[in-house]
Amino acid sequence: WSGGTIKLLSKNKHLASLFCALGFSIYWTWLLFVLLTGFFSSAQSSPVFDSAWFWSTLGHIATLAMLGALSKQYSPYSNNRAILFGSPLVSMLGFAMILYANVLGSGLNGALIFGAITVGVGTSGQLVCWCELYSSLYSNNKKRLILSIGVIVSEIVFLALAVLPRPAMVASLFVLPLLSALCVHLGLKKSTIEPHRESSDEGRLSLRFALFCLVYSIPLGFFQVRFLFGSNDTVLSWITTIAFSFAFLLVIVAIDGYMASKRDTSLIPKTVIPFAIGGLLLIATFGDERAAVSGILVYSAQQLLTILLYSEFAKIAHNGRTSPAKIFALGVCLTDGGFILGMLVGEISITFLGSFYLELTLGVVYIVALAGFLLLSRFPSESISNEDDTSGRANAKAPSSLSPAMQSKIDRAVAEYSLTVRETEMLSYILRGKSVPAIASETYLSRNTVKTHIVHIYQKINVHSRDELIAFIENLD
Repeated sequence: WSGGTIKLLSKNKHLASLFCALGFSIYWTWLLFVLLTGFFSSAQSSPVFDSAWFWSTLGHIATLAMLGALSKQYSPYSNNRAILFGSPLVSMLGFAMILYANVLGSGLNGALIFGAITVGVGTSGQLVCWCELYSSLYSNNKKRLILSIGVIVSEIVFLALAVLPRPAMVASLFVLPLLSALCVHLGLKKSTIEPHRESSDEGRLSLRFALFCLVYSIPLGFFQVRFLFGSNDTVLSWITTIAFSFAFLLVIVAIDGYMASKRDTSLIPKTVIPFAIGGLLLIATFGDERAAVSGILVYSAQQLLTILLYSEFAKIAHNGRTSPAKIFALGVCLTDGGFILGMLVGEISITFLGSFYLELTLGVVYIVALAGFLLLSRFPSESISNEDDTSGRANAKAPSSLSPAMQSKIDRAVAEYSLTVRETEMLSYILRGKSVPAIASETYLSRNTVKTHIVHIYQKINVHSRDELIAFIENLD
């Protein structure tokens, strides 16, 4: 009976992960069409203030801030069907207003601004419901895989919809928000969302990480305004950019999955910064002559950054026992704030500065990105390194990933010695050969806190060193 229960739970977890990835891919596709690409924005006199993206982002930030502030009292929001299914309806209403202002020829007016802000309100509700499902499926090895699949599928769906006649495209866009909410709803049926009434100090964004979220969105917002809005053929330029980006991401995600399974490390944090800075450097060096190549690099960096940041938000919420809505609301507000700052820099450059000062501004943005890389971009290390433990003995050699047999031994040790969730996590890291600094970086804990958890494991199991602990677990029947 217990074996059948485990298989059933595992099956439910996989189905929930599938629905979670699909829900995000549909949501992300809709955002690409309605907001990021500028398909339904005038973008004639002002690439910023004529765009739905700018006003929607303002509405998004304001609503997320409110949802984050109220998360302690009202989360999980995904358990409320009025929010789960009402949010996409609000988004669809906003989209209808944007169509009225742009597609039907009424031009830039209050309808566009109202519609875009309404879209921002609706997408905020969709995001917090999705993030609660995503955080409930948290797994060190799978957290980025779900998002990676979601982003890749979103680009496939985008390319498929982009070649449709405009009436069919618009009709599809009216359906996508509800379809995304349905996927989240089906995923919630296969998962459990628990209220988070208490949190620890780990459930907070560090100042360095918060600055990273803000700084690295500024150049992407600048690029969006300077080189992608106002194109003579917006659809064609975005199809080309996303098609090449899809190929890049497919290769990177495939390599990342191999490295995660075989070497317990990740490629994505190592590529997002070079892609972004490389694209900006091409623009600063060659100007519009390399804009297409730059667009592929910068857009790919934006996608990778989404995968990286959202997975980190889920990790912080999980480790700190904090409401995912609170962490995602703060993190996304910071990244969106960076986009807004970047867009305003691009607007000022285009409107008030000549070509020389425009390129000078781009150089400053590039320097900001480079400085941010050097000062702020130290993501949790996932490399395996050996270091003496608290007893002074060297770490024992351990495989980079745990076999099912070893996982079974861990489960037995947890049951027999009453290890807590955190102690179980520490034990798993130790058996994979992680050092104290690596564990601290991975879990956003201080080294002293990690050492304290390890000492508690030693005391419960009655061992005195890391070598004894590993030998003890390996010898469990």
